[in-house]
Amino acid sequence: MFWQALFDPFSIVVLAATLAMIALSLGWLRGAARQRDVLAGGLVVLRKIGAQLAENHPIRRRLESAPVVDLSFEELARLLSGQQVEPAARTLIRLGERIGWVERFAQLSVHLGILGTVFALVSADPTDLEGFRARLPMALGTTFWGLVGAIALSLVAGACESLLGRASQHVREALLEGLEHKPEGTAP
Repeated sequence: MFWQALFDPFSIVVLAATLAMIALSLGWLRGAARQRDVLAGGLVVLRKIGAQLAENHPIRRRLESAPVVDLSFEELARLLSGQQVEPAARTLIRLGERIGWVERFAQLSVHLGILGTVFALVSADPTDLEGFRARLPMALGTTFWGLVGAIALSLVAGACESLLGRASQHVREALLEGLEHKPEGTAP
C-alpha cells in the first residue's frame, strides 16, 4: 500500500507540481549565489567609492546619518550604479523579492496535497468500504508529496534569506571600511 500511495496518478501530479516549484526556486537560489560571488569579488569597488566620497557629499551624509545596518540593500546597490558589479547587486535584490514566491510555493504545495486528499475522499462512495479503501492510497500519497514539497520549499526559502543576509552584510562591511578611510586630498 505504501508504494501504491506514493505513486498513485494523483500523487504523481502533486509530486510533479511540487518538483517544478522546487526546481524554479533552486534556480533562483543558484543564480543569486553565483551573483553573490561576483558581488563579493567586486567589493573593492565599493570600498573605493566609500573612501572617495567627500565629507559633504549627500551620499556620505546619508550613510553616516543612520547606522549602516539600517540601510536597505537597494540603497547600497545604487552606490554601485555603473559598476560592473551592479547587475549582481540587482540579482540579489530580485532574490529578496522572490523569497515571498518561494514561501507561496510551499503553501501551494500543502494545498495541493490537501486538495488531493479531499478529492480522493469525496469521490469515494462511503457506503462501499472496499471502494473507500481503494481511494486511501491517493489521499495519503497526495498529502505526503504536498508536505514533503512544503518542507523542501521552506528550506529553499531559508537558504535564500540566508544568502541575501550574508550578501547584504558583506556589502555593508565593505562600505563601512570605505567610509573609515578619509577621501584623498582632505586633511586628517
